[in-house]
Amino acid sequence: MGDKKPSRAILKKYAQDIEDKSKPFLKASNYAYLSEHDAETLHDLKESYSAWLKRIPISVKEKLNEDFVIRFTYHSNAIEGNRLTLRQTALILKDKVIPSGVRAEDYNEAINGKECLDYITAYKGELNTKLIEKINGILTKNTGVVYGGRIRFFDVQIQGSTHVPPPHTEVKRHMLNLFKWHSANKDRLHPFELAALIHAKLTWIHPFEDGNGRTARTVMNFILMKKGFPMFFIPIEKREEYYTSLDIADKGDYKEYISRMLRLIIDQIRSYGHKKEK
Repeated sequence: MGDKKPSRAILKKYAQDIEDKSKPFLKASNYAYLSEHDAETLHDLKESYSAWLKRIPISVKEKLNEDFVIRFTYHSNAIEGNRLTLRQTALILKDKVIPSGVRAEDYNEAINGKECLDYITAYKGELNTKLIEKINGILTKNTGVVYGGRIRFFDVQIQGSTHVPPPHTEVKRHMLNLFKWHSANKDRLHPFELAALIHAKLTWIHPFEDGNGRTARTVMNFILMKKGFPMFFIPIEKREEYYTSLDIADKGDYKEYISRMLRLIIDQIRSYGHKKEK
């Protein structure tokens, strides 16, 4: 070992030598943006989740879905400023009770959230313009949105964001490119990569008058569901981290974006009942 402490420069040189010599033995990721470790984690969670769903009674599945619908609706709406609490959302969707003092718009957004998740669960087609328009139309119904479910023909701004959505004259072209990109990558990318990137691209285009974030989060879960992965929600408590992730995607750093999005929801997926069951 020697009797003299090596300098910082020498330690750095040795560390670099070790890294350089180990590179030929390190396996590169088979995925465009996910690391092998993260992809394996998602695969294990998917397999255990699917096996668990096959074992549990229908009544348990129904309760699981009901709970997810409540939580997804609450968190997705809250991110956009809906004032309902989680408890109030549950009262509306589960108990069919209208809490006192609730705004009509907030109430309708909760009802719409459930209707939309029910719709995509029953939908058997592919991702296309009509589906995305339908999702946005349901989510914005009876909420004061004039052109809900219709690709915008006017320019919009995003309050509190530096991102300026493309002019309305370019929206249809961007949407066409989005579907071409999806068609080319739907069997090449990992499902989580595909879902997260579709979400980022939709929020960047901002194709509707309102409800773009809620629409993108719903589409993301639709893609995961079709591939057999459990759906998830972005917690309202992590809204700032979520927005930061989207900013990173807007800059084209998709590897960092995918990593951050996974970190936002991985503990949520791990906490599902199939991981607690022994």
